[in-house]
Amino acid sequence: MRTPRARIYTAALLLTVVGSLAACSSSDNDNGTSSATSASDSTTQSAEKTSGNHVDLASFDLQAHRGGRGENTEESKQSFETAIDEGARTLEMDIVLTKDGVPAVWHDPKIEDEKCSDTHPATPDDPQFPYVGKTVHDLTWDQISTLKCDKKLADFPDQKVAPDNHILKLNDVFDLVKEKGADVRYNIETKIEADKREVSATPEEFVSTIMGVVDQYGVRDKVTIQSFDWRSLKLLKEQQPDVALAALYDETTWKKDSPWLADYTYEKYDGDALKAIQALGAQITSPGYAQPYDTKVGDKDFHPVADRDYVEKAHGMNIKVLPWTVNDKETIKYFIDNAGVDGLITDYPKRGMEVLKELS
Repeated sequence: MRTPRARIYTAALLLTVVGSLAACSSSDNDNGTSSATSASDSTTQSAEKTSGNHVDLASFDLQAHRGGRGENTEESKQSFETAIDEGARTLEMDIVLTKDGVPAVWHDPKIEDEKCSDTHPATPDDPQFPYVGKTVHDLTWDQISTLKCDKKLADFPDQKVAPDNHILKLNDVFDLVKEKGADVRYNIETKIEADKREVSATPEEFVSTIMGVVDQYGVRDKVTIQSFDWRSLKLLKEQQPDVALAALYDETTWKKDSPWLADYTYEKYDGDALKAIQALGAQITSPGYAQPYDTKVGDKDFHPVADRDYVEKAHGMNIKVLPWTVNDKETIKYFIDNAGVDGLITDYPKRGMEVLKELS
């Protein structure tokens, strides 16, 4: 999934948003998020004194975010292969459609220079060259294929670079899993920019293209489609109701006047995200794990969204809980052993497996 929009806000605005959300949560703990006040008081204590329940390694859904970008170049063949070898149950990935409708395994609406570099034009005197900085949906697959995306990300100092890495197609991921004979699931995000719809394909194009490849490989029963843009989830529910769905959200999408929520608006469900997700028909709720994002167990301002109350409420609606993106080891432990989530998405699948083995 995407990098939280909260990171690009000013500190003052972030504090204002978090403060208002905390106030709302404190007044009504049935709104799909946890009570910020109670979380602040109890989280550290809960992490120190966990439930002691044994975790079933076989059923817990540990997902490698972008293949595990904390460990390897994101969404590279190397990252997916390593995640499989480390025991991740699900490969989490993003899909952006190229101009000619190829499902590229890529997170960003544009080709970012912090990740990729140009090599040569796809055709002589190509007026779109260089391609770095261009919108993916404005480029063809032949143009995308020329890019070399093997730069180390500053936010992930332990990341191992995949040498000479090129952007994969969705077909490539299915092929490598087949070659390894691995039994894994796929969590595929439709990377639709609902607030800038001109830079991405339509929900109809995403659904048709992705599910076409899924069915080509016969892996429908191993696939979950996730999205912040709930239009694509609604479309799948209407047209292909057997496909598993995960509703992504955070405080920047689950809000009043949001362009992300299709017909399942904040206003219609009185701020209760879980009720909206139940009405949508998604089997999984996938919230940003905490407010503010990037906080962790032990921080005074750590307010987990998917706390035990949230999980119990979701389970009462027959909805599984899969927060994103949890990287700190003690925070991973909190969500597994105290909150009781069904799975989680992490940039560090090896770290996640270490926690699971400790708790099993």
